[in-house]
Amino acid sequence: MNEAIMGPRCPICGNDRWHDRAMPECNHCALALVDLLFTPDTVRAAIRSLLIEGTPAAGIALAPHARRNAGWALGLVADGDGWRSATPEPHAVTLGMIARASESDRVARLLTDLAPHFADRIVLLDGSEGDAAALARAVPGAQVHAHPLAGDFAAQRNRVQALATDWVLQLDSDETPDAALLAALGWLTAAADRDGLWALGLPRRNLVDGVQSALWPDIQYRLTRAHIRFAGTVHERPVVPFERTSLALAGAIEHHLDRPRVIERSKVYEAMSAGAGRPGDEAALLRPFNDAP
Repeated sequence: MNEAIMGPRCPICGNDRWHDRAMPECNHCALALVDLLFTPDTVRAAIRSLLIEGTPAAGIALAPHARRNAGWALGLVADGDGWRSATPEPHAVTLGMIARASESDRVARLLTDLAPHFADRIVLLDGSEGDAAALARAVPGAQVHAHPLAGDFAAQRNRVQALATDWVLQLDSDETPDAALLAALGWLTAAADRDGLWALGLPRRNLVDGVQSALWPDIQYRLTRAHIRFAGTVHERPVVPFERTSLALAGAIEHHLDRPRVIERSKVYEAMSAGAGRPGDEAALLRPFNDAP
């Protein structure tokens, strides 16, 4: 397999790693270009014309899954034999959250803010039944349960999955969906159902002390069918065949951190599982988005 090389950020997903092939290929969204001397707006316009009008796109190659990745990133959905602009649709996505009991005030604010967007909201607290009851009183209409985290993030997410139906968007207490993601949930999940997909990878925008970090798009597979289960005590991922997954590049999860928290979480994760501290991720989190490594 060809190694990944660093290059300009992909005009579709924003990743800066490319497979070193005859046509460099983004190792996230699989967009392939004749070379890396491109103008992002020109590439996006060419892909849009290709999908909507069938206009050949010179110097651009898109495998079927890459075509879907690019189409969704451009706000397009497949419609029969062609593509059209996506429009908001109703959805039955459940909001699922795992959090510590000490974060209950923050969780209550987030659940209240997001109530208009989700008919069902499920929270699993790493705390006591009393903690869960107090949060439930603060956020009427939400399901609140308690269970010890016990150092296993996947198991905690799976408990949320088991309480849900249809699709689930899993968030942590320091994460929020941006407006674009909220607006896209309906058409994204409808398109995923048409394509037989079970797990969608969402970009996560890491904001460290309010500044976007270089760790982008930081894909997180957090929008999944309820029957899907996660694996991995740290950096957990859904157990899904590749052909049942896709990137969903319409909108993002926003992750709110400060510098001490970035350093602390690396140490905590490394203590939980060797290698999980990911020093490369920590360095990227502490580097502003536009700065070179």
